[in-house]
Amino acid sequence: MISCKQLFALFLILVLDINANENIIDEYKVEIIVFKFKNIETNENFINELNLPNRNVINLVDPKLFLNKDALSNFPKNNSFFSNLLKNINPVKNQQTSSNEEIKTIINPKNWYRESSEIDKLSKLYKNIKLNNQLIYLDSKSWIQSIDDENKSKYVFIENHDKEFGFFLKLYKKRFLHLDLKAYLGITGEQKIESTQAYIKNTESLINSSGEADQELEIDIYLPKQFESIEISNKAYEKTQNKEATILNKFIDIEKRIFNEEIHLFDHPYFGVIVSVSKI
Repeated sequence: MISCKQLFALFLILVLDINANENIIDEYKVEIIVFKFKNIETNENFINELNLPNRNVINLVDPKLFLNKDALSNFPKNNSFFSNLLKNINPVKNQQTSSNEEIKTIINPKNWYRESSEIDKLSKLYKNIKLNNQLIYLDSKSWIQSIDDENKSKYVFIENHDKEFGFFLKLYKKRFLHLDLKAYLGITGEQKIESTQAYIKNTESLINSSGEADQELEIDIYLPKQFESIEISNKAYEKTQNKEATILNKFIDIEKRIFNEEIHLFDHPYFGVIVSVSKI
């Protein structure tokens, strides 16, 4: 028979294990496809409107590098230019590990929330949707991110003004992974978006403090001054384009528990959304 002391010790072990797992930061690839139905077969009147998140909203980033046009015509055409460009970069020697040693994945927060159209897990569904004459393909997106607990996690907001659809997608951890999706047909109008870079930087500091990520390698790249042209924004908030808002009465609003590498279809009489979340 288990004594009270043994039960208490078991309880402590479970609590410590849960807390330890909460501190583990993993990367996930998110893929999403949005489509509409051509033939609408419903007599339902959609009266209710979607309640939009008013905080904890970020968007995907698309880093841009700008080159000076005048400098392009004077671009050096000799090997010395590239030698000088990379002269401070030393190759990293591969470290041999024993067969029993676990290979650690390097986490790179600078790749998080970068907008991409690359579809992997949903590639077959993507092809089938585009070939299906009963469906209208709208868009597909993918990105890499970590997943925070519910209080710290942010909604990723994407809206297409030309095709008039959008969604807020929030992934968070409790005991299991959870998904919170708010997708719609229409235009929300102006949205207040928090800084994605600030959110990434905050999570990155937690990784560095826990020792889960390698220290960054500082590299000096030798470039002529006319080539140095990088757009930097220090705005705390970004705003979407100004466009007249529509009534958001055709929407999907769902929150559910999910598991790694599952594929989820969420549908509405007018449109559908497919989501895949896979641990890297």
